[in-house]
Amino acid sequence: MSEPEILRLRPWHYALALLVYLALLVVWAPASLLAWALPRLTHDAVWLEQAEGSFWEGQAANLVLRPGSSPALAYGRVSWQWRPQDALGGFLGYQVTLKGADIQATGQVRSGFFGTELGAVRAELPGSWLGRISADLELWQPGGKLVFETDRLLFGSDGPSGQATLRWLDATSGRVRRPLGSYQAILAGSGSGIEIKLSTQSGPLQLQGSGLWNPGAGMIFFGLARPAPDSRTELEGLLSLIGPAQANGSRAIRFGR
Repeated sequence: MSEPEILRLRPWHYALALLVYLALLVVWAPASLLAWALPRLTHDAVWLEQAEGSFWEGQAANLVLRPGSSPALAYGRVSWQWRPQDALGGFLGYQVTLKGADIQATGQVRSGFFGTELGAVRAELPGSWLGRISADLELWQPGGKLVFETDRLLFGSDGPSGQATLRWLDATSGRVRRPLGSYQAILAGSGSGIEIKLSTQSGPLQLQGSGLWNPGAGMIFFGLARPAPDSRTELEGLLSLIGPAQANGSRAIRFGR
């Protein structure tokens, strides 16, 4: 009887073993890998604190954002789940839910060679967050509720594109006792930033104007504030912060450089 032939490992055996090893690394990739990658992919604009779970499905104790030169802001607990269907379009996509002490948000985040895209996003947060956008707005001591919604907003190498809506509902100011009303800002991406178009939905204080927000340069905004004739006295505390009255009773608003 002849002895059995000794198994000899050939190059394709090593290649197969390497592929299996890499596949297992991808499948079992921990959430810490995502926490490590985000700051590097976003130039330190996005961080995850105390990430748990996996690269594909997990959660973190805090989502921290720092757009441009603005201060870093913590948004609360975040969870994510991989969307395999986005891979067909060349994106790494997740369904994301954010729950903080004063913010509730859900939506889709996709990242690829063309940039980062937000889709089907709805977020509710307190009106006081307007003070984080601009130091001038912080002087208003804003209250009420903010609702942000977008079907698609892309941040690419050529600048942002797409459109979103930001509504300030049941708006109040700590400077006056009377409610201000409700307002809507249409946000449209352009090559130079996000263009802002503000209009009034209801209320005794009419606000309108337009501006531009750029992640690096901040916000610049020009507009008008006009009180209803029977509300001028009650709103004077806020109106005096905006500027001197014009001939028709309106006040010019200017934020930024």
